[in-house]
Amino acid sequence: MSRTRTLLALIILISCLVAPAQAQDPAHAVKGFFQAVNARDYGRAWDLLSSSSQNRIVTMVARDEEMSTEAVRRLFETRDPSVCAGFWDSFRASSHSEILAGRTFTSGQVAGNRGSVRMDGNDERHFVTVLEEGSWRFGLMETFPSRP
Repeated sequence: MSRTRTLLALIILISCLVAPAQAQDPAHAVKGFFQAVNARDYGRAWDLLSSSSQNRIVTMVARDEEMSTEAVRRLFETRDPSVCAGFWDSFRASSHSEILAGRTFTSGQVAGNRGSVRMDGNDERHFVTVLEEGSWRFGLMETFPSRP
């Protein structure tokens, strides 16, 4: 019986240690995103994006590549090498992720399921975060809306 309790306690402890991989704080979602992009961990970067950002990226890529949104979404979700080389490597270079990954981000105001994150040293730029499925996600497209 005590062996079962010990095993259960270990499982709970391990799950608590694994849980922080999800962004529990708005600032961790933004920093984690740029760290993942910089490390070429594009699957993690994709998972840290808000569903709205994911949907807008899928729509833009589908339009540019003349593909269905379902096919493009599948490429992102399966971490297809063509998406890694085409979309993510280009984004990595243009976003200066190596610089942003090393910056300090601070959570700001939270209202409902939306949060604001400030990059230290830059009071003007606030990054949007969204609480989805119990985890904070980076609203990349909400932060940097595309211009028509």
